[in-house]
Amino acid sequence: MNINALKLSLLTYFQHLSLYDYLAFGWLCLTFLILIFLAILVAKKSSAFALLIIIVSLLFLGIAPFFIYQKLNTTLRKTETTITLLKKLNFSSSLILETTITNQSKKDFNLCILHASIFKADENISNIKAYLYQLKPLANQSIIIKEFIPQESTLEYRIVFDDFDYSGDINATLKAECY
Repeated sequence: MNINALKLSLLTYFQHLSLYDYLAFGWLCLTFLILIFLAILVAKKSSAFALLIIIVSLLFLGIAPFFIYQKLNTTLRKTETTITLLKKLNFSSSLILETTITNQSKKDFNLCILHASIFKADENISNIKAYLYQLKPLANQSIIIKEFIPQESTLEYRIVFDDFDYSGDINATLKAECY
């Protein structure tokens, strides 16, 4: 995922915060402030332990938002994405990726962001090399879909990668963030 896709995801996420998002991040801030206050109280007796509490609270403040984001996405905004077709066209340098997005949450979605990545595939490589191929994809694309997706329904969508000139075996990944 490149920097523009990350920016798009973050801006869309902040525009569509729900009550549970506010509660989770409020809890995070309150916990951080309690830990800092605890460090101030402990600083009179043991400055080393107070410094340890401050370091732990800063790590908590830096790491916890990612876990909050993941947990809220898997519980409140649960989606299932499947790739139904991945085909390189013979008559042009385009690649077609046909997908389905299934709304598995308890609320309706009005907006989805699809992140598709195409990377090299080879059956005779190690797991480390396959992981490295996923870190450096051949092509990336992020698409905003502004369509209504009711609960327990499926939306079919097609993503076209133009000017795709790689001729070897390929795989694709697809991630969806729906609000």
